[in-house]
Amino acid sequence: MFAIEIWPWLSALASAALVLTAMAWVWRSARRLTPGTRDAATARRMAWLFALGALAWLAYALHAGYARLWQADAFLIFAQQNALLGLPFLIGGLAWVAALMLGRVFRLLAASASVGR
Repeated sequence: MFAIEIWPWLSALASAALVLTAMAWVWRSARRLTPGTRDAATARRMAWLFALGALAWLAYALHAGYARLWQADAFLIFAQQNALLGLPFLIGGLAWVAALMLGRVFRLLAASASVGR
């Protein structure tokens, strides 16, 4: 059984992993567009902006969500178990919603490029 003091760290690690996988998925979606086209350059620019926004969101969410738990004792951590389970889903979920919407934009760019040929 894990020591109760590492639960906030595991929760924060899960949050970071979800946001970073969303960033990787956006980059993979952006690279699917044909290189050298104007739409591909736009998609890569959007992927960079998404990466910056996702990292800013991760930093803000980790600070706002976990600030009280870093110095907490074992009883407070035990009392906040629901927050420790819910915060990664909130933080990662918002990043994934934005990633899926951006992926839809990339598919629309790819469809418009194939129609324009």
